[in-house]
Amino acid sequence: MKLSSKFLPLIPCILFYSCIESFEPDSGNNENLLVVEGYVSDRPESYTIRLSQTLPLEEKGLMPETGAVVEVVDKEGTMHLFEEMTPGVYDSDPFCFVGIPGDTYQLKVTRTNGVTYMSDPVVLKKTPPIDSIHYERDRRITPSDTVLQDGIKILVGSHDPESATRYYRYEWTETYEIKVPYPEDIAVSVCYNTRTNTSILTATSQSLREDRISQFELKYVTTESYELRNMYSIVVRQYALDEQAFAYWSQLQKLSETLGSLFDPQPYSVTGNMRNPDDKDEIVLGYFDASTISEKRIFVSRADLSELTYPDQGCYWNLVTVRSPAVAPIGYCLATQGLFGSGENIYAPPKCCNCTLYGTLQKPTFWPR
Repeated sequence: MKLSSKFLPLIPCILFYSCIESFEPDSGNNENLLVVEGYVSDRPESYTIRLSQTLPLEEKGLMPETGAVVEVVDKEGTMHLFEEMTPGVYDSDPFCFVGIPGDTYQLKVTRTNGVTYMSDPVVLKKTPPIDSIHYERDRRITPSDTVLQDGIKILVGSHDPESATRYYRYEWTETYEIKVPYPEDIAVSVCYNTRTNTSILTATSQSLREDRISQFELKYVTTESYELRNMYSIVVRQYALDEQAFAYWSQLQKLSETLGSLFDPQPYSVTGNMRNPDDKDEIVLGYFDASTISEKRIFVSRADLSELTYPDQGCYWNLVTVRSPAVAPIGYCLATQGLFGSGENIYAPPKCCNCTLYGTLQKPTFWPR
C-alpha cells in the first residue's frame, strides 16, 4: 500500500502555555528511524518503494534514505531488485517482476551502514471489484459554522461474495475542468486541476453478516470553488487488507485525526510490519503490503447537478472600466473592448481571467471532450 509521508508526521512541538511556564516534551532517541512505504500488485507496471528517515523533533518532514539496496523476495526465494530513481525512491522493472495473486512476498532493505530490515511475509490479496461509485447532494455547515455549503458526497460500494476480504482501504484522485468567467484568450480559457486524497480511508465489514461495504463516504465536494462548475471526475482505487494491515492503517488514521494533544498517542507507537532481525527493539515505521487493485471512475457534469446552488465568484463586481488609451490595471485582463462604442475597456482581475492560477492547460488523456 502506498503510504505517503504526509501520513507519518513527526512528533510536533507541543507547547502548553500557562501562567507559570511552558512545557516541551522530550523527543527521546527517535530520530533517524527508517520509514518504509510501498506495495506490490499484479499490475504490469513499475512498483515503488519509498525510504526515508525521521528528523529531530525541531525539524519538519522526512529525509530521503539514499543508497540502500531494496529487494522483494518471492516465495521461491528469488530476489527482485528495485533501482533508486530519485533520492529515496526505488522502482522495480515491470519487465522482470509482476506480482501474482496468492503468492507471498517479503521486502528486504539494506542501508548503507550494512543493517538489514525485513518485512513480515505478506500474501498478495485479491481485491473484489468496486460495485458502484455515486454521489448524493448534501448541504453542510462550514467549519466556522457560519455558512451553509451546497455540494455532493462521493459514496462507494463493494462486496465480496466469498466473504474473504472484510477489510478495505481506499484512495481517490479527482480532476476537474476550470473555465474562468472572463478568459484573456481562447487558448487559455480552459484548465484542469488534479488532486489526490490526503486522508486515510479504511472500511470494514467484519461486524456484518455479509462482506459488503455500502454507502461509504470518500469525500465531500462543495460548489464553493471550481470543482463542480463544469466537469468533474473522480477515480477510486480499492485495496484488500488483512487484519494486521487494517489495524495499522486504522491506528494511523486515528493518529492523523487527533495528533496535537500531549495526551494523544505518538507517531512512534504506530509501527508497521518491518523488522530488524538483529535488533527486535529497534523501531521501524511504515508498512509493506501486497494486493490487487480495483479501480473505477465516474464523471459528473454541471448539467447533472441542476439542483445545486453556486455562490457568486465576485468577478462581475470586480470589473474595472478604463477609458482608452489609459493604462489597464496591472495584472488585469481585457474582458470587453470599446463597450457599445464608448471607447471604454473593461478589465477583469487575474482570478477571473487566468485559469492557470488554478490548474494546467494540459488536458487529461481520459477527459471525455
